[in-house]
Amino acid sequence: MQRIPLRAAPNQSQQIVLGGQNCTLRLYTRTYDGTDRLYCDLAVDQNLVFGGVICQDMTGLKLYGYQPLAGQLFFVDMEGDDDPVWSGLNDRFRLVYLEEGETL
Repeated sequence: MQRIPLRAAPNQSQQIVLGGQNCTLRLYTRTYDGTDRLYCDLAVDQNLVFGGVICQDMTGLKLYGYQPLAGQLFFVDMEGDDDPVWSGLNDRFRLVYLEEGETL
């Protein structure tokens, strides 16, 4: 399991190697009905794997097995079971990468 360092910022992007893959991770916040929600885009070798996936506690961001990312990304609420919000990133809400076969 690899913990991905994040900033407590509403929008951010970073280059990171996950399971030997060169990835671009983008997190951004959108407000819907008065509530801030966090979304994620991920590209491997500059090819979009998924875009606009809503970030939820303990729910894999890679929605389909055929998507070209070896492994899975999860947000984990360290204090309960709330969905992540930008103000708690890296502290309360941690993003982790699991390689194929690893479990939380």
